[in-house]
Amino acid sequence: MFWVIATVALFVAALVTFLPLLRGKTFWQPAALALIFLLPAAGLWIYTEVGTPQAIGLPTTTSAAPHPGASNAAGDADIETMIGSLRARLKESPEDFDGWMLLARTLKTMQRYPEALDALLVANRIAPDNPTVMVELTEARIFASNDGQIDTESIAMLQRAVELDPAQQKGLWLLGIAAAQAGDLEGAVSRWETLLAQLEPGSPVAQSVQTQINEANARLGRPTAEAVVPMAAAAPAEAAAQEAMAPEPVAEGSWRGTAVRIAASEAARNKIPAGAVLFVVVRTPGPAVGPPLGVRRVVDPVLPLDITISDQDSMLAERKISLEPEVRLQARISLSGSPAAASGDWQSAAVTVPLSATDTVELTLDQQVE
Repeated sequence: MFWVIATVALFVAALVTFLPLLRGKTFWQPAALALIFLLPAAGLWIYTEVGTPQAIGLPTTTSAAPHPGASNAAGDADIETMIGSLRARLKESPEDFDGWMLLARTLKTMQRYPEALDALLVANRIAPDNPTVMVELTEARIFASNDGQIDTESIAMLQRAVELDPAQQKGLWLLGIAAAQAGDLEGAVSRWETLLAQLEPGSPVAQSVQTQINEANARLGRPTAEAVVPMAAAAPAEAAAQEAMAPEPVAEGSWRGTAVRIAASEAARNKIPAGAVLFVVVRTPGPAVGPPLGVRRVVDPVLPLDITISDQDSMLAERKISLEPEVRLQARISLSGSPAAASGDWQSAAVTVPLSATDTVELTLDQQVE
């Protein structure tokens, strides 16, 4: 923990110190960028060579026991001081685009998404046609929201960003997510295939995108990429390579999905109109902060409804539902079709269930949103 805090503290201090040299196009920029990365490395090297790094893990010799959270609190206080210094500089130079972007990315790294969103809104005002700002702003909105849905305004912003910069990879990824959320799997595949063509073949990112494309194609009843060339028809070298690329078999006892039955109380059934949309939201246990792990969307559901929640419902390929030991499930009927909860919607109680459980989870729509 010490090394993480020390590295972050030195890096942020260097950023704050050399930020003025990064403004504008001057010959000082390369030197400033080099110093930002070299100073933290030099500081850590000097400490390991001259200091006493082995003392980090030794107990203190004082009679009073330190507070368990003292170290973390001190590190957080240092980072807060540095962020405060950056905010003070921005108060003096409110049109400093690079400063606002630095602040936004720092806050987003610390998962302080609402604050990061505020900083990105300022950056977007300063540079309204910057594709990077548009995409970062949209991503911050997703993480700052309670349902993780990409709204109409954000979709329009993403489309504009990709129009200005067709190589905007995160923009293409998020547009695919937006299409999948709307039930347009063909549109999602189209966006992700455009993104895949820009990635290094075989890279972890390309494999992640290909997995999402395969899952969407499977839902559409299309063949997936792994089944294009039969193993028997391949040459020995090709067969060996293809076998290495094939997905590993599911281990015995691993999670294959959670069965869920959604029902409705009599009061809810009498007030659910035709064309309503059912959302089954998957979150980590605890307060609902940021986007959910996954969402299943069903238009005009017939209740009771039996579904199986699986990794195909994950919102992000790198954040699969199966990576969690337990999840919290909740069903909601949206009368307007919007993913955001609104007055009049009907929802179930949230149920926390371990992924190792084999029983069907019962969710009953019996609570009306005020």
